[in-house]
Amino acid sequence: MQASQTPEQLLEEAGPSSSQPEQPGRILYVGHLPHGFYEDQLKGFFSQFGVVTRVRVSRNKRTGKSKHYAFVEFYQAEVAAIAAEAMDGYMMFAQKLKVEVVPRSRQHPSLMRGSKKPFKVMPRGQWQAAEHNACRTSQQQAARRARLVARDSKRLSKIRAAGIEYDYQSLESFAAPEPQHVTFDENQEESMQNP
Repeated sequence: MQASQTPEQLLEEAGPSSSQPEQPGRILYVGHLPHGFYEDQLKGFFSQFGVVTRVRVSRNKRTGKSKHYAFVEFYQAEVAAIAAEAMDGYMMFAQKLKVEVVPRSRQHPSLMRGSKKPFKVMPRGQWQAAEHNACRTSQQQAARRARLVARDSKRLSKIRAAGIEYDYQSLESFAAPEPQHVTFDENQEESMQNP
């Protein structure tokens, strides 16, 4: 046993024991969810069976819209089994629900991650603008310039291969000079201030 590993991590690495029976899960998979049936509605609906501890609706990271399936965690495994049996095949808003208990062996450790806080979508335009406006290093600028020049020369070779005599000023002539970073000594700064 390593000092950095907890007993839970060791059990997780060992996997399920063949001598012990499978422990029933407390988490339900609810599939084919209709539009408008989200976290609050799921918690309210499934609380008729027992205490619901957590609810997580799977959502698209980019748009925040529902992927039409969710996970509902109950306080007791017996209640989860009863709810799954009762709700599997239930018709709701012309959708036939698919409900089943997720066994503990199939539960990912981060299955219910983010269930306690509302889903927040970062506006796509914001992160695209931040990525586009980010400062680039001189190596990144040189690589970008090289790609542009290569694309331009490929375009010119295609024009010539088509038999068209067309000359234009290539991108190499428009390339901005490399920025020069000037550093001053203390003596130079004083001489510039006092002419």
